[in-house]
This record gives sequence, C-alpha cells and structure tokens, in this order.
Amino acid sequence: MAKELAIGVALGQRDFRNGPDAVFREIARMGIPTVHMPFLESLDHKEGLAEIKTAAERNSVEITTVFCGFSGESYADIPTIRATVGLVPSETQAARLETVRRIARFAANLGVRRVAAHIGYVPEDRSDARYTAIVAALKGVCDHLQPSDQVFALETGQETAGTLHRLIMEVEKKNLRVNFDPANMILYGNDDPIEATPLLADWIDGVHCKDGVRPEEHNRLGEETRLGEGAVNIAAWIRQLLETGYRGPLTIERETHGEEQRRDIRQAKQLLEGCVREYTSKAW
Repeated sequence: MAKELAIGVALGQRDFRNGPDAVFREIARMGIPTVHMPFLESLDHKEGLAEIKTAAERNSVEITTVFCGFSGESYADIPTIRATVGLVPSETQAARLETVRRIARFAANLGVRRVAAHIGYVPEDRSDARYTAIVAALKGVCDHLQPSDQVFALETGQETAGTLHRLIMEVEKKNLRVNFDPANMILYGNDDPIEATPLLADWIDGVHCKDGVRPEEHNRLGEETRLGEGAVNIAAWIRQLLETGYRGPLTIERETHGEEQRRDIRQAKQLLEGCVREYTSKAW
C-alpha cells in the first residue's frame, strides 16, 4: 500500500507497447510508486495477468486504478463527445456496461479495487430519459462490483459538479466514487475546480493532476498544458484538496508522448511534491 499522497502517473495503451515490465521499470526510475492503468485486452488471461502482477511487484509499483475505455469513443469536439463517450449514449450503453463488468473482473484479478471511467455527458434535465437510464446503469454497476469490494469512480469534467453531485445522491451507492480531474472542468468550459472540490469532497478517492486552458471556440475543447501553466491554479487546488482531508495518490496525467511526456511528468512530480511540502509545513 502506497504512503499518503504518493505520486502517481496515468498510463495509456501506448505506454504498454513494450510490455508491462518496460513501462513499470521506467515509472520506477522516475521515483513514482503508483499508477492508473488501462484495460489491456491482450493480457486478459491467466498468463497475461501474472505478467502484469509480476512486473508491478518487481518494480515496486502499485496499480491503484484500472480505467475503462470504450470502442468508438472520440474526443474530436463537444458534439462528438456527447454522441460517443462513456455510458450515457443509449445506442452503446448495454454493450459498454458489459465491457465495464469485464474490466472490473480484470481489475479484481489484479487485486485492484478501483475501476474508473468517463461516463459521458450526463443530462442536466432529470426528466431526460438518458438521465433516468444512467442512474439505473450506475446502480447496476455498483451492485455488480460490491461483492468484490470494488468501487466505481466517475471522472469529472463533462458534466457540471452540481449535476454530478445530484447524480451521485440519486444513485445512492456507497461504492460510487469520484476521480477528480480539475483540468477537465477547465477544458470543457464548466466549473472552477477549486470551488467544485468541496462539493464533491465526500466522494473523491482519486485525482488526475492535469492542467489546461478554457476553450476559445464554441463546441471545442480547451487545450491541455503542462502542470502549473494552465488555468487550474494547481497550488491552490492542491491546498483545497488537502483541506478537505484527501490523502490518496496524486496521479499525474499528461496526454502527450515520448520525451516531452517524460519531461513534463518529472516537472509535475517536482511541482506536486513542493505543493505538499508547503501545505504540510503551514499545517503544522
């Protein structure tokens, strides 16, 4: 079990192109002890699961979350995201719920309690049939995960914090949680993440430390930036997060590749460690 406020990194499918040991070894060399990882369909069998677990143990890396992704998703622009992302779109909901169940089994076989996902654009209008359907779907997911003592975490950003809060209250499942990504609120042109954090604090059990700027055009996403160079105000957000009592991993997400990504992860690690040291020194 990682120590309080351990630094983490969110990994994608591309990161595993040379196998689990290669990516976990590189993460360990950076001094990062925890990861969020994607579902690896090609390794969803006895030997593949053993390979992942052995690689994690060998490199002293803890997998804290397995993230769901769904075939057919596109983040090209806001209308496309509304139509294709997550569990809200009715045309793909049944098949994707089955995918969530498979990913949950994959995570359980790795000894990972936490499964997370973008669920898509939750309608603001409670009378919308899609709203009723997503409430029912989340109840079913949480019931399915409960016997394995697993939680299902909803990634913030596409809906407002108020809508997400209302949704969680209506689902009424103790294993429904929040993966708080402050940059997503900025990128989608929604809330101020510092103001939104207390509203969702009771359910936050994981975060993505990411930064970005607001969109300049209608129906477009904003632009991701290096941590500390966007509109999140990362130092103030970390302070707010810690004030709510959060002590879980601080998981860096940087959606670039290659040496730029490695450089930015190292920079983000130093920034987060500095934020935690500053808060701790003042708290005492």
